Amino acid sequence: MKRLVGLAGACAVLFAGGASVEVMKLTVVAAAPPSTTPVKAAKEYFVPEVSKRLAASGTDFRIDWTEAYSQSLAGFNEVFETVEEGVAHVGVVLKQFEEAKLPLEQYMYMVPFMRHTGRQMIQVDANLHAKIAEMKAQYEKHNQVFLVSGPSAPQQMFSKFEIRTVDDLKGRKIGASGAMGHWLRGSGAVIVTANMAQSYTDIKNGVYDGYPMALTLAFPYKTYEAAPHLTIVDFGVLASSTITVNKAVWAKMPQHVRQIFVDVARAWPAKQLEFDEANAAKWTEPMLGKGMKVAELPPAERRRWAMQMPNIAQEWAAALEKDGHPGRKVVTAYMEEVRALGVEIARHWDRE
Repeated sequence: MKRLVGLAGACAVLFAGGASVEVMKLTVVAAAPPSTTPVKAAKEYFVPEVSKRLAASGTDFRIDWTEAYSQSLAGFNEVFETVEEGVAHVGVVLKQFEEAKLPLEQYMYMVPFMRHTGRQMIQVDANLHAKIAEMKAQYEKHNQVFLVSGPSAPQQMFSKFEIRTVDDLKGRKIGASGAMGHWLRGSGAVIVTANMAQSYTDIKNGVYDGYPMALTLAFPYKTYEAAPHLTIVDFGVLASSTITVNKAVWAKMPQHVRQIFVDVARAWPAKQLEFDEANAAKWTEPMLGKGMKVAELPPAERRRWAMQMPNIAQEWAAALEKDGHPGRKVVTAYMEEVRALGVEIARHWDRE
């Protein structure tokens, strides 16, 4: 005879054959589909690996997972709040949709045109969270525990038209997700705040003519079919995703379970890179076969683009300072981290 009692997010006890097993029911939520890298890495690595390590730990504890992806439980602007309120318990959060609640996490969008790698970005972001306590405090304020940030592939530009110079953007409507719209300021483009998941349909229907995004997102969202011109701009690698856990749920977890979550989360960013690299190798040829055209923005034009923008990093930092957030500290720390890598930087935003 088996008996299971308890609420979602709480521990229950399962009795079977005289032995007891502590069971925690957890819902992991993401708005993006499992074909996108952060969710794929959560579904195929984080969730099963946590369960695997729990099973190997020799303790009578397991997690009963419910996985809610593809906006089945929460939309892109709702995932963070869903975990905050305890409707879900583990979140795969896309930071660009949380400008208000995670203001300091928008730093990488506000300091663009860096040519560091995904592996470098993992370390840069980890260093920032270790040095600046206010970054993790943002999550705690909203009833969540920050585990780790995940890197994106380099962000490029997909458009219906060729982009040889920055001037080609003048008067063109360009869609962008959240804070990514700031990259278009000063370019002459008309910025349309939009949802990347709708980019194929919106471009096809003429709502806008292009979208900044990584090649590894353009394939699952089919954006390249509507906007076949891929321009290598290298806005930069982002630490654009994160795994969070509801604080009340975290408090109920035994210490060894928390440690397994931390350990598995630590490897989640590298899994994202593995998936992105494999997907780029797998998807590039089919995309080219369907008419995608690739061109690289000349270095002089890339620098001109960066230099004719307003100093969005300083604007952003000043606005955060007024609200009591250490914006300038974050910008300076980020720039110092990137400079220490010796990579190409189109504009030193903190030195102006």
